[in-house]
Amino acid sequence: MRTTTRILVSGTFILWAMVGSSVKAQTVPAQANRTAQNHAAAESNTACQRILTECKKLGYIQGQWKKDNGLWKDCFDPIVKGGGTPTRDGKPMNVPVSPSDVQACRATQGHR
Repeated sequence: MRTTTRILVSGTFILWAMVGSSVKAQTVPAQANRTAQNHAAAESNTACQRILTECKKLGYIQGQWKKDNGLWKDCFDPIVKGGGTPTRDGKPMNVPVSPSDVQACRATQGHR
């Protein structure tokens, strides 16, 4: 009887762990999908393309956000979404973009 109870309890625990990881696995791609959609919208807009070009000229590289050198997180997002200045190694960087490009890009990104 004791062995049966242990098997049932551990089986229930494993089942709940599997359900929890399945739910989490289903929510993460939705977030990644939104990011991919935002990037695609930005890449198709000429004003956003000019901002991305300036970021690339300064050496920002897609995917290098962990090194404080990411194209999107460290350069594009602070310019378009606001909330800061593009940085590299924790120091602010001046990205030469026109305010009209920033405004036009924000309009496509759904920002004000």
